[in-house]
Amino acid sequence: MIRMYSNTRFGRISYLIRDGKIPLILMHGFGGTGNTFLRIEPYLNSDFKVIFPDLLGHGHSDKPDIEYTIHQQALAISDMVNSLNLDDIIIGGNSYGGWIALDYAMNVMEPKTLILIDSAGTNRTFAEEGRINEVVDEIMKVRNYKNREALIRIAKNNGNPSQKINLNELERLKCRTVIIWGNKDDTIPLSKGYEYKNHIKNSEIYVLDSGHTPQITNPMEVSSIINKII
Repeated sequence: MIRMYSNTRFGRISYLIRDGKIPLILMHGFGGTGNTFLRIEPYLNSDFKVIFPDLLGHGHSDKPDIEYTIHQQALAISDMVNSLNLDDIIIGGNSYGGWIALDYAMNVMEPKTLILIDSAGTNRTFAEEGRINEVVDEIMKVRNYKNREALIRIAKNNGNPSQKINLNELERLKCRTVIIWGNKDDTIPLSKGYEYKNHIKNSEIYVLDSGHTPQITNPMEVSSIINKII
């Protein structure tokens, strides 16, 4: 994979990309980067045009002075999609990335397929538990992209009840939705996966023996599920 950049209305987005025919965009969780999906890349069907972006405020992407709403992130991804002239995309994400993928599908454009991997969006966040500084401090110890201020803004925004996904609105989604969840996820419980399954009509759920990031711990299983899409 090679690293490239796209200009968006909020700043530049950096992403890893592999050539192919079917656009597959997967977005990382809070504090992560596109690198968190690298373990599944070797097992993904060669027909996929694989794109792993660094979300705004993360990794090699810009850290603009914005509010960092979920919808702003979705709009930035939309700008990237348009700059690459992509059609009939498959889009998804893990945790925070899944939340953005949901907003993209509901409020920007329905993709061909939506993938939710232990997705946030309806769960209680660590911001609501008053743990912003604690969580951000731990992230900065592992990967420091000089983005502490951006991460704090993102976390505060994610704690805003207005940002939550309205489960009843999910019922208007028509795209195929593939839900992948770890049965040992102690960050967002499996019950949330079934909650999405029950509210999204054209959805299917796969439960793996894993925690919150199955793309890291169970890359062959996750890629096998994604490969079934085509």
